[in-house]
Amino acid sequence: MKWIDLYLEEVRHHLPSQNREDIVREIRSTLLDMVEDHNPNPGQPPSEELVKDVLKDFGSPRKIAREYGSHQYLIGPRMYPVYIQVLKIVLIIVLAMNVLGLLITVVNPPNLAGGILITVLELVGGLFTSMFTAFGIVTLSFALIEKSAPESWHAEFQQSWSPEDLPKTTQQEHVKVPGLAVEITLAFVFIALLNFFFDRIGIYYLGETGWVSAPILNDQFRRYIPWLTAAAVTDIGLNLYLIRQGIWDRLATAGRVLINLFKIGILSAIILGPAVITISPVAWQALDLTLDFGPDELSRTLNTLLNVLLGLTMFGLVVDTIKRIASIFFRGDKAQTTIIN
Repeated sequence: MKWIDLYLEEVRHHLPSQNREDIVREIRSTLLDMVEDHNPNPGQPPSEELVKDVLKDFGSPRKIAREYGSHQYLIGPRMYPVYIQVLKIVLIIVLAMNVLGLLITVVNPPNLAGGILITVLELVGGLFTSMFTAFGIVTLSFALIEKSAPESWHAEFQQSWSPEDLPKTTQQEHVKVPGLAVEITLAFVFIALLNFFFDRIGIYYLGETGWVSAPILNDQFRRYIPWLTAAAVTDIGLNLYLIRQGIWDRLATAGRVLINLFKIGILSAIILGPAVITISPVAWQALDLTLDFGPDELSRTLNTLLNVLLGLTMFGLVVDTIKRIASIFFRGDKAQTTIIN
């Protein structure tokens, strides 16, 4: 029965993962029994109106899910699996970077007054700090997404509910909310790196006082940080708007075009401006690598590679902008995109 299937699918979205399928099967059995009891023509397929009346009397999907144990969460059942997946990836990356530093220390112990033990303890302390920071950024991102979710996720149970309120099957192109969640999380990480951990983006080596970080992004790059931060913030805002609205409407499409143009301007300025990567001669010497080129040659190579990468990014932004503009002027509102979970 189409209406019962739609109803159960909506209930499933509001249930926690534990025992979800068992609960859905139980509700299905109850609904089928109710339909059979109310059917004035036993043995005949029930009418669509009868099924709708039974569902209406049974209650809204959110109300039923609540009765079966669904509660309000900082990060709800819909987003929780994606949250765990993203959190694992971020924490593994942070852990790998810190373990790498620890291995380098063990293999090449420093000649410090405190010895290798003090250095290792400092690295372990830095590991916990990094892990806690990463956990906070990811959790904050998903909590913000949860708060900005469509009203249908969080609204109080409707006093008057109808099966017509159930989402209908659609042939429109789907945009996954988990994908937007990942984009928002990465944007927060990007903002944190640029504004709070800028000096840690560089070459690490053991100096006379312990681990030293030699930034590879120079002062020429610092002037772009406010603009890059603004671009990331607008990306977050647009994605939150999409999650709340549920469709790519004209306002969202126009916003994406403007953000793309803003990003193209920033990337153009970086490519055409002075070099933003500089390898410190002191750090290069401390690494003691037996290579045929020095820090100046490496700096030029890295700047060239960066410009190529930024150029490819600009090309992608231009293509996306043209497609968005075409959707506004040639397809209009018919190009709306439904967001699903």
